[in-house]
Amino acid sequence: MKIRTVCAKEDIDQLVDLVTRSAERALVQVAEAGAGTQGLQAFWSMKFSPIGCDPLNADAPLNLIEQLNQTFTYLASAKALRLLLRFHPELAPFTVNLGTSAGSDIESGLNEGLAAEVFAAVNTSNNRKLAKDLAKVSKTSARLKYVFFMCPGYEEGRQHKLEQQGVRVWSVGEAL
Repeated sequence: MKIRTVCAKEDIDQLVDLVTRSAERALVQVAEAGAGTQGLQAFWSMKFSPIGCDPLNADAPLNLIEQLNQTFTYLASAKALRLLLRFHPELAPFTVNLGTSAGSDIESGLNEGLAAEVFAAVNTSNNRKLAKDLAKVSKTSARLKYVFFMCPGYEEGRQHKLEQQGVRVWSVGEAL
């Protein structure tokens, strides 16, 4: 299920456990797929063959590149949820829209609402992701608006220099 309700730390732990199990399974599948193949053949399999799995369901095949993208976005979402539970526990439960679900990535309808977008990328300007997420969340009617991101080189913390249109921008730090 790509839409989840998060009320407590245990809900976040469960999400991280699913993602971790899928990563472990995919690593075994990558080793098997790469055994005895040439570099480009192995890369082809990683990009186009279902040698990975859905980060939330290790039994559902998925190409490895898509699994990588989803995995780190889900981990960034988990880290964002930990921050939101710390900053705004009164807004729980949070609805988390993973994958291509409609709405903001993280939402709460309580106390005039919260809307947040989340991404993981090599840098904040990749595919104009930060700019697009700032624009998207600024258009919501939520009282509290956030963009959370995971990018190498950014320690966890608020990124005042990246903020626009009343949207708070936070780095969730690096993955592990």
